[in-house]
Amino acid sequence: MTNRWDETWHRLREWTNGQAPSERLAAQILIDAEYVGLDPSHPLGGKDGGKDALGSKHGKKWIMAAYFPRGQKEFTEIRTKFEGDLLGANTNRASGIAFVTNQELRLAEREELHRLAGGIELDLFHLERITAALDKPSMASVRYQFLGIESITANSVSALRDEISAMQQRLEGLQTGGDSFCYLMFYHFDLEKNIAQNFTVIRKGQYPLYDLRLRIVNMNTGHELNKQWGEISAPAEFNFVKWQLTPHEYYRVFIHARNGQYHQDLQLRRSHIAECWLAATRVTGADGATIRFQHIDNGYESEFGEPEWK
Repeated sequence: MTNRWDETWHRLREWTNGQAPSERLAAQILIDAEYVGLDPSHPLGGKDGGKDALGSKHGKKWIMAAYFPRGQKEFTEIRTKFEGDLLGANTNRASGIAFVTNQELRLAEREELHRLAGGIELDLFHLERITAALDKPSMASVRYQFLGIESITANSVSALRDEISAMQQRLEGLQTGGDSFCYLMFYHFDLEKNIAQNFTVIRKGQYPLYDLRLRIVNMNTGHELNKQWGEISAPAEFNFVKWQLTPHEYYRVFIHARNGQYHQDLQLRRSHIAECWLAATRVTGADGATIRFQHIDNGYESEFGEPEWK
């Protein structure tokens, strides 16, 4: 897709593709204009007998002449080229000449070319006219083939809207945290002292979390602890602690961040088989029903059964 509404006009005027593509593009323009039996001469080079193509319209013989220089030329150059092409029309005993050019022509200049044609009919395809022809939806494939301009279709507009929406969601996610969330876990246990030595916050999602606050409630004792965590952009962050544990702990962690609030239930069971505390945890939305995440350590259910959530 392009940014300029007049991209066709600019690419035609600043033509850099050479003679052969210009003749083939001109032929497509004439076919669209209802010329029939169009027979190109030698687009790739060779004697053309004074015409780039032969064709007919309304039962009359016409020749095609293509003129696609790079950039806008003085009218004297355009007129000289046209006069040479007129000789080709006479040589081929054609009734008319279709002059296809990427040049801007003022009304007075168009009139002068018609005057120069004399008894030869002139169908003048100047820059503005061929731009209008190529910008038609029916000419989209021709415009893409010769100018590399993609059509703005319903599908491309929809794709652009989806791209913009995704970019907006990403920007919002980077500012607010998007759909990221986190949960609390304990690691590195000392079995003799009955303590966990790593207090770890694990982030899920592609965006950082901001203004993170944790309110940890021991559901067995009712004791509470508040922790201000701030921002977490790494997949996980931890503190060294000496967190006292009993054989069966049940915590409810109320989590607040810039992107919303939710809570986590965390059960820890001391396992003599695994020689650590095994965890069962789940994160639910603010409604307390929507489960966003759940994890149960290997061996937890075989040793303690399915976790019972309060």
